[in-house]
Amino acid sequence: MNYMYILSGMSFAGKSVLAHQISEAKHIEIIDPDDIAHEKGLGLHGEFLSDAVWQSIHHEAEDRARSLLYTGKGIVYDTTAFNKEQRDHLRKIANADGATPIVIIVSITREEAFKRWQENNISQHRSLVHIEDFQMCADAFTFPGDDEKYLVYHAGEDISSWIANNLT
Repeated sequence: MNYMYILSGMSFAGKSVLAHQISEAKHIEIIDPDDIAHEKGLGLHGEFLSDAVWQSIHHEAEDRARSLLYTGKGIVYDTTAFNKEQRDHLRKIANADGATPIVIIVSITREEAFKRWQENNISQHRSLVHIEDFQMCADAFTFPGDDEKYLVYHAGEDISSWIANNLT
Protein backbone atom coordinates (compact mmCIF):
# COMPACT_ATOMS: atom_id res chain seq x y z
CA MET A 1 0.00 0.00 0.00
CA ASN A 2 1.28 3.45 -0.83
CA TYR A 3 0.73 6.56 1.23
CA MET A 4 0.60 10.28 0.58
CA TYR A 5 1.79 11.98 3.73
CA ILE A 6 0.32 15.50 3.58
CA LEU A 7 2.13 17.92 5.86
CA SER A 8 0.13 20.91 7.00
CA GLY A 9 1.10 23.85 9.16
CA MET A 10 2.41 27.38 9.30
CA SER A 11 5.64 28.47 7.67
CA PHE A 12 8.64 27.68 9.88
CA ALA A 13 6.72 25.05 11.87
CA GLY A 14 9.23 22.37 10.89
CA LYS A 15 7.32 20.68 8.06
CA SER A 16 10.36 20.29 5.82
CA VAL A 17 12.49 18.82 8.59
CA LEU A 18 9.74 16.29 9.31
CA ALA A 19 9.27 15.64 5.57
CA HIS A 20 12.94 14.75 5.13
CA GLN A 21 12.85 12.38 8.09
CA ILE A 22 9.70 10.65 6.80
CA SER A 23 11.24 10.44 3.33
CA GLU A 24 14.35 8.83 4.73
CA ALA A 25 12.46 6.42 7.00
CA LYS A 26 9.97 5.35 4.33
CA HIS A 27 12.28 5.62 1.28
CA ILE A 28 9.85 7.88 -0.59
CA GLU A 29 10.15 11.15 -2.48
CA ILE A 30 9.18 14.60 -1.26
CA ILE A 31 7.03 16.93 -3.32
CA ASP A 32 7.50 20.50 -2.10
CA PRO A 33 5.96 23.48 -3.90
CA ASP A 34 8.70 25.69 -2.42
CA ASP A 35 11.33 23.54 -4.16
CA ILE A 36 9.46 23.90 -7.45
CA ALA A 37 9.37 27.68 -7.02
CA HIS A 38 13.11 27.67 -6.36
CA GLU A 39 13.73 25.49 -9.45
CA LYS A 40 12.06 28.29 -11.41
CA GLY A 41 14.21 30.91 -9.69
CA LEU A 42 11.25 32.24 -7.71
CA GLY A 43 11.20 33.10 -4.02
CA LEU A 44 14.93 32.69 -3.58
CA HIS A 45 15.40 36.10 -2.00
CA GLY A 46 12.20 36.52 -0.05
CA GLU A 47 10.31 38.33 -2.78
CA PHE A 48 6.50 38.27 -2.66
CA LEU A 49 4.87 35.77 -5.01
CA SER A 50 1.37 36.49 -6.30
CA ASP A 51 -1.56 34.13 -5.88
CA ALA A 52 -1.42 33.39 -9.63
CA VAL A 53 2.24 32.38 -9.39
CA TRP A 54 1.58 30.16 -6.38
CA GLN A 55 -1.40 28.58 -8.16
CA SER A 56 0.86 27.63 -11.08
CA ILE A 57 3.50 26.23 -8.72
CA HIS A 58 0.94 24.17 -6.79
CA HIS A 59 -0.51 22.85 -10.04
CA GLU A 60 2.93 21.59 -11.08
CA ALA A 61 3.52 20.06 -7.63
CA GLU A 62 0.19 18.25 -7.82
CA ASP A 63 1.04 16.93 -11.30
CA ARG A 64 4.32 15.57 -9.98
CA ALA A 65 2.51 13.98 -7.04
CA ARG A 66 -0.06 12.36 -9.34
CA SER A 67 2.68 10.93 -11.55
CA LEU A 68 4.43 9.25 -8.62
CA LEU A 69 1.23 8.04 -6.97
CA TYR A 70 -0.05 6.65 -10.28
CA THR A 71 3.03 4.41 -10.47
CA GLY A 72 2.33 3.09 -6.98
CA LYS A 73 4.96 5.13 -5.18
CA GLY A 74 4.34 6.83 -1.86
CA ILE A 75 5.24 10.48 -1.31
CA VAL A 76 5.56 13.16 1.30
CA TYR A 77 3.72 16.31 0.19
CA ASP A 78 5.38 19.19 2.04
CA THR A 79 3.11 22.23 1.90
CA THR A 80 1.22 24.60 4.15
CA ALA A 81 -2.24 23.17 3.25
CA PHE A 82 -3.52 25.65 5.77
CA ASN A 83 -7.25 24.95 5.59
CA LYS A 84 -9.70 22.07 5.23
CA GLU A 85 -10.41 22.83 1.58
CA GLN A 86 -6.72 22.52 0.68
CA ARG A 87 -6.25 19.37 2.76
CA ASP A 88 -9.36 17.79 1.21
CA HIS A 89 -8.09 18.66 -2.27
CA LEU A 90 -4.84 16.82 -1.56
CA ARG A 91 -6.72 13.88 -0.03
CA LYS A 92 -8.71 13.58 -3.28
CA ILE A 93 -5.50 13.50 -5.31
CA ALA A 94 -4.20 10.65 -3.15
CA ASN A 95 -7.45 8.71 -3.33
CA ALA A 96 -7.75 9.17 -7.11
CA ASP A 97 -4.38 7.50 -7.61
CA GLY A 98 -4.93 4.67 -5.14
CA ALA A 99 -2.89 6.07 -2.26
CA THR A 100 -3.96 6.42 1.34
CA PRO A 101 -3.79 10.06 2.43
CA ILE A 102 -2.39 10.77 5.87
CA VAL A 103 -2.59 14.40 6.98
CA ILE A 104 0.03 15.42 9.51
CA ILE A 105 -0.45 18.74 11.26
CA VAL A 106 2.86 20.25 12.33
CA SER A 107 1.77 22.20 15.37
CA ILE A 108 3.57 25.31 16.55
CA THR A 109 2.49 28.58 18.08
CA ARG A 110 2.41 31.58 15.79
CA GLU A 111 4.87 33.31 18.12
CA GLU A 112 7.41 30.48 17.87
CA ALA A 113 7.00 30.27 14.07
CA PHE A 114 7.56 34.04 13.82
CA LYS A 115 10.65 33.75 16.02
CA ARG A 116 12.01 31.09 13.65
CA TRP A 117 11.17 33.34 10.68
CA GLN A 118 13.14 36.19 12.27
CA GLU A 119 16.09 33.91 13.05
CA ASN A 120 16.10 32.70 9.45
CA ASN A 121 16.22 36.27 8.17
CA ILE A 122 19.56 36.57 9.97
CA SER A 123 20.99 33.08 9.38
CA GLN A 124 19.44 32.49 5.96
CA HIS A 125 19.66 28.78 6.72
CA ARG A 126 16.79 28.32 4.31
CA SER A 127 15.37 30.58 1.61
CA LEU A 128 13.81 33.79 2.83
CA VAL A 129 10.03 34.07 3.06
CA HIS A 130 8.38 37.42 2.45
CA ILE A 131 6.64 38.72 5.58
CA GLU A 132 3.32 39.00 3.70
CA ASP A 133 3.54 35.32 2.70
CA PHE A 134 4.35 34.35 6.29
CA GLN A 135 1.48 36.43 7.69
CA MET A 136 -1.01 35.20 5.08
CA CYS A 137 -0.27 31.57 5.90
CA ALA A 138 -0.33 32.17 9.65
CA ASP A 139 -3.60 34.12 9.42
CA ALA A 140 -5.26 31.54 7.19
CA PHE A 141 -4.14 28.38 9.02
CA THR A 142 -7.03 26.49 10.58
CA PHE A 143 -6.54 23.48 12.78
CA PRO A 144 -8.67 20.54 11.59
CA GLY A 145 -12.06 20.00 13.13
CA ASP A 146 -13.69 16.79 14.27
CA ASP A 147 -14.69 15.99 10.69
CA GLU A 148 -11.06 15.55 9.57
CA LYS A 149 -8.81 12.58 10.20
CA TYR A 150 -5.21 13.66 10.98
CA LEU A 151 -2.13 13.16 13.09
CA VAL A 152 -0.34 15.88 15.04
CA TYR A 153 3.40 16.33 15.29
CA HIS A 154 4.33 18.99 17.86
CA ALA A 155 7.32 21.07 16.79
CA GLY A 156 10.34 20.04 18.84
CA GLU A 157 9.22 16.46 19.45
CA ASP A 158 11.75 13.70 18.78
CA ILE A 159 11.06 13.03 15.11
CA SER A 160 12.41 9.48 14.93
CA SER A 161 10.30 8.38 17.88
CA TRP A 162 7.24 10.16 16.50
CA ILE A 163 7.61 8.41 13.12
CA ALA A 164 8.11 5.03 14.78
CA ASN A 165 5.05 5.50 16.99
CA ASN A 166 2.68 7.04 14.45
CA LEU A 167 3.45 5.93 10.90
CA THR A 168 3.05 2.36 9.73
